[in-house]
Amino acid sequence: MKKRFLLAVLVLAIGLSLTACWPGEVGITTVFEKDGSGTRTIVLDVMDDSLSDVPIINPDDPDEDEGKGPVLNDVQITGGVEAIQPWLEDNAPDFITVENMTTEGYHRYFTMTYSWDDFDEFLTQYETLVDLATDVSWADFTAAERPTFTSEGLYSKTVTFTESKAVVEASLLWALEGIWNDIYDEAGLSGFVTINDISVLAGYTVTIGEETFEELGAYDAEAEEGNDAGDTGMMVYVESTEFTLAESFSNIGMIIGTVVVAVAAIAGVAFVVLRAKK
Repeated sequence: MKKRFLLAVLVLAIGLSLTACWPGEVGITTVFEKDGSGTRTIVLDVMDDSLSDVPIINPDDPDEDEGKGPVLNDVQITGGVEAIQPWLEDNAPDFITVENMTTEGYHRYFTMTYSWDDFDEFLTQYETLVDLATDVSWADFTAAERPTFTSEGLYSKTVTFTESKAVVEASLLWALEGIWNDIYDEAGLSGFVTINDISVLAGYTVTIGEETFEELGAYDAEAEEGNDAGDTGMMVYVESTEFTLAESFSNIGMIIGTVVVAVAAIAGVAFVVLRAKK
């Protein structure tokens, strides 16, 4: 009888680890100007069951035929999901603006933004964010993994931005670690939920001029969950390991400068010819 009871408790605990909390979905949107200045917006979307009068259907089980149960997040945060807002306000670096929390249905949205005047400033901010984490540092990443912004061409210029998923996620760790250590309440999930389970990079968008790269999470009915039951259908999030976007444009300044020089040269030649004729 005791063995059966322990088995029942274990099954319940495993079930809770799959259903009791749903990861906060992080979306990152970055807009660059052609000179390397820009703005990055980070949005954390957390489903809050305290805002819903009915159970929140598990996104991985929209048909509710796999027994995954509803999303339960409110109990996992000391003070409720909304407590994330004051934590961010108290702990975000000075160059980050923490916007007011917004609520839509049973979703709470926590938004942070920061801007830079040139790409060097962006790199400085990036390094600061990564180094705020305890287990990684800027020095851990190679030049190929760190963000780059290049400009090539004379009359037609091409600017290219790249960054790795690894360094993007590292720049978010300061908040993830802080929330986990300060206000996350495992609430019976100890040993089944880790810091890596409470958030996911759910969307990534970068824009330069008229060009945009976007990768958003979505439900894939054919995705295999890899469990013994052979279930299919789950949310699939950002899978790319590197992000690259290029934008080409006419270098108007160089074109105008060349035209001015050419006109001046022609005028100079004409002047010399006319004087010679006299």
